Amino acid sequence: MKRLTDTSFWEEGWWQRKRPERLRLYRDVDFEVVRLLERAGTSKPCRTLELGGGGSRILPYLGRKFGFKLFGSDFSQRGCLLLKANLSLLGLDGGVVCEDLFHSSLASGSFDLVFSSGLIEHFDDTSAVVAEHLRVLKPGGKLVLIVPNLEGVQGRIFAKLAPSLWKAHRVFNPKELATTLAALGLQEIQSGYLGSFHLHIGYDPRWSAFSTWPRWLWFFTHAAVRIGNGLISLAFRISPWKPHSRVLSPSFFAMGTKI
Repeated sequence: MKRLTDTSFWEEGWWQRKRPERLRLYRDVDFEVVRLLERAGTSKPCRTLELGGGGSRILPYLGRKFGFKLFGSDFSQRGCLLLKANLSLLGLDGGVVCEDLFHSSLASGSFDLVFSSGLIEHFDDTSAVVAEHLRVLKPGGKLVLIVPNLEGVQGRIFAKLAPSLWKAHRVFNPKELATTLAALGLQEIQSGYLGSFHLHIGYDPRWSAFSTWPRWLWFFTHAAVRIGNGLISLAFRISPWKPHSRVLSPSFFAMGTKI
């Protein structure tokens, strides 16, 4: 199995510029992710693990809003510290372990709900990564996997403007992921797209297409896309019309029950 990222990808390229923050549900995709996880976390109290949870805002939200018992795991030390800070920001306790996914100290069959967001696409063997999710999930527990939708507009943006980011992702779709879950023996499988609209333009060296632009113009483009995203996403968030689609949805999911 090949990893498509290493610790420097996250330590230097992602978490370095992040600060502690709480989840604000103005983005349609965040609202849909939370609603999906609330539906999956039916046991009380729900022992919930986020794998690849460095810097997560969703995990603390689940604890504050629904009373889930929280655990997070990530191989990035900076990401783990940021997750701890996000938990503290909401006055929450949670277990955070900084370790490799495939050399985990977490006991098998320990959690009622296991989920990850933006993790499994960074490995070339999706089935092996999902199997490790299942190892720590209790029989009867729920598995939820959330993945960037790179078959739509966002994928084309990555491929053209940030080729190094594009190479760090394996591209697949909800149907393929649901097939993987079925092959691993899960039942009650559901899958689909999440979110009506969200585009991302970064402001870091990985976005090499902007390297010849004046810095002010690059920053203005980045800021304008963020503002536009916020306004459009908020409109979908409060609208009854939520056109989740392969073209525009920023993410997709698959979920199932471990027998």
